[in-house]
Amino acid sequence: MIIIMKCDATEKQIQAVFDKLLSQDFDVHRSTGVERTVLGVVGTRKPDPDEFTKLEGVKEVVRISKDD
Repeated sequence: MIIIMKCDATEKQIQAVFDKLLSQDFDVHRSTGVERTVLGVVGTRKPDPDEFTKLEGVKEVVRISKDD
């Protein structure tokens, strides 16, 4: 799963999403570009995209495989 943060997402909002993923035992790969931050999520169980779509600063959650 990939979580795309809004262009105006604050560092606090990004860190909150990052911390929530870590608390659920996911590995998170952060990529910060000029305009937005993307969080790549890897783990052994299926994350619930709806749980993360509702968080502040999140623009979009994209599933990258059927098993996500």
